[in-house]
Amino acid sequence: MVTQEILDAVKLRIRKTRSDVLDEDVRQLCAVAIADLKRIGVADKHLSATADPLIKEAIITYANANYGSNPDREKLMTSYDMLLTKIKGGHYRER
Repeated sequence: MVTQEILDAVKLRIRKTRSDVLDEDVRQLCAVAIADLKRIGVADKHLSATADPLIKEAIITYANANYGSNPDREKLMTSYDMLLTKIKGGHYRER
């Protein structure tokens, strides 16, 4: 679930200061990032509490890379993949 906190953080990163119809696009990108984190095995308890800086940064980076026509998309997706690697090696799976 995309929280208002994560939505606000993504909007800040992409420098989107106004609320408008494009907010739904931002929310969808956050939802895709969360689904991808689930795909690699991150437990729901880590996704619902977005206080973890690695999880939060992964969601923000994914959304930033894929919002609009970001000229740095390739670099940002490489950063996202590096974050996924770090998350895979962490304590994020259900035990």
